[in-house]
Amino acid sequence: MSTYEITPIHTPEAGQKTRAVAIRVFGIGASIMLPKDPKWGFYAHDGDDFVGGVFIDQVSPTEGMLSWIFVDPEAQGHRLGSRLIEAGIQAMDEQGLKTQFSLVRSDNTASWNMFAKHGYTRVSVLRSLFGYSAKSCIKRLGYSFATGYSTWVKDDSRTDEPVHPKRWAILKSLTFSLFIGMALSLFSLRGMEFFIIGTAVVAGITALRMVVAYPVARTSGPVRFDAPQGGTSLSVLVALAFGSWWPTFGSFVPEEDIWRDREFARYSGLQAFATWMSMVLVSVGLSRLYPEIFHAGLGMILKMVIIFQVIPFFPFDGMDGARVLRYSTVLYAIAAVLSLLVIFML
Repeated sequence: MSTYEITPIHTPEAGQKTRAVAIRVFGIGASIMLPKDPKWGFYAHDGDDFVGGVFIDQVSPTEGMLSWIFVDPEAQGHRLGSRLIEAGIQAMDEQGLKTQFSLVRSDNTASWNMFAKHGYTRVSVLRSLFGYSAKSCIKRLGYSFATGYSTWVKDDSRTDEPVHPKRWAILKSLTFSLFIGMALSLFSLRGMEFFIIGTAVVAGITALRMVVAYPVARTSGPVRFDAPQGGTSLSVLVALAFGSWWPTFGSFVPEEDIWRDREFARYSGLQAFATWMSMVLVSVGLSRLYPEIFHAGLGMILKMVIIFQVIPFFPFDGMDGARVLRYSTVLYAIAAVLSLLVIFML
């Protein structure tokens, strides 16, 4: 029987072995953002068998970040994630870092539970970027690009805040979709008709996803809408600079702060499948209703959004395809085949 230990990263070799586990867990795409030479953190292991880790980054004199937390699926069920978080928090406490950040995938309720129990709360996008030290703003901006992830904060000066911000989430998401629709249409200079239709399409797809997802998610129990956080800054940048759409939608999640992950996994996967297929159907419909606008650029924008859903690994692991795949490989295969067929047909 395996007995896993948690050990500080104290040599370059240990750092590289831990990094290799992170790439195995998150996919090769994560190597772009992973630290090249991890020096501070912990790894979980059974002798020389490395199975997980956490990387810590001091982003200002008083702020630290648990930048990556990961456990090999084959080693799950031994509380390694919780033990790694506890080791990271204790290390930052000992270093005097009173404000602590971490990224958590928005559908990973098991990680929610661990961070909520350790005093972390999920903050708003603006707060995550501008509510803390200016010295660490650039670092936090980089992490805010991680689509489908949220910034959680442990801040002893704000102990009375709710675990999840819940006010006006649907309105915020729809308002953001209108802004993105106007930005990608206006700054790409494709004409007023494209501007009107493009804006309506982005906002309409966002609203349709909510309508389709709610009854599926609601079967798991009380839910609330979780406005997108990670990826929103990247979406604004891509729309303004390139006239394209980097999709950040949000989703329905459990109402409770603490949730049994296995119960929600099924409904999260089914919800993602329904919203993914709704986008595919909208694309087909628009190609028939507005063929000139579709071939003037709208079609390419929508095709790219569908392709992003098909790719299941980082940095796309917060989108529909990855969420479906985590639930069912069969359901993912069906959705991926249908999506690719539609892309080639269009």
